[in-house]
Amino acid sequence: MSVKSLWVKTQQRITNFIKIVLLKDYVDQILAFNESRILMVLRKYIKNLPTHVVDSEVDDLHTIAQLEFLETIKVWVPYEHPEIWPLAQVRMLGAMKDHIRHITRTDPTRTYDWIVNAAHLYIGINTKADVYESFDQSDQLMRAMKTLTTREKKVVISYVYEDITFKAIGERINVSESQVSRIYKTAIEKVKKEITTP
Repeated sequence: MSVKSLWVKTQQRITNFIKIVLLKDYVDQILAFNESRILMVLRKYIKNLPTHVVDSEVDDLHTIAQLEFLETIKVWVPYEHPEIWPLAQVRMLGAMKDHIRHITRTDPTRTYDWIVNAAHLYIGINTKADVYESFDQSDQLMRAMKTLTTREKKVVISYVYEDITFKAIGERINVSESQVSRIYKTAIEKVKKEITTP
């Protein structure tokens, strides 16, 4: 039997054995080596998502992309396709899209919240140079801000004016990212109610 025919006969078993060893003992090294490319795929996907979606889901999406890359290694056939990245990129993007579809299907209110909050953020960012001035000059806004607790004011100003993520704000005030999101939503609702009340 020639070396070539022996290789053809055993290549699948040898390749699978190597994959098992790599995925069992070298996962951290594999992810570290490929991290910049995984992040590139992640950034490509999240650039079209609303800011609030990115803030609340980016860590989960990063983990999903990493796991899907590892899953791609399992099904990759290197002797047929020398480059793993075309397949990995398609699978990672698909997995991230599935995650977003799943969370919006299981909790449709999140989509509404993201849209509403993204609209408020857009308004805030586009006028953020004047936010403090507006707080001083607008009676309505001043009245609305007075209805907020100290913590709510801190979250709104940090998020809208300073453009700090919910996660970073949570670390500042020692609460979870989801709690910051709820505080922000409550504060915005209070402000909206106060401003729209005649």
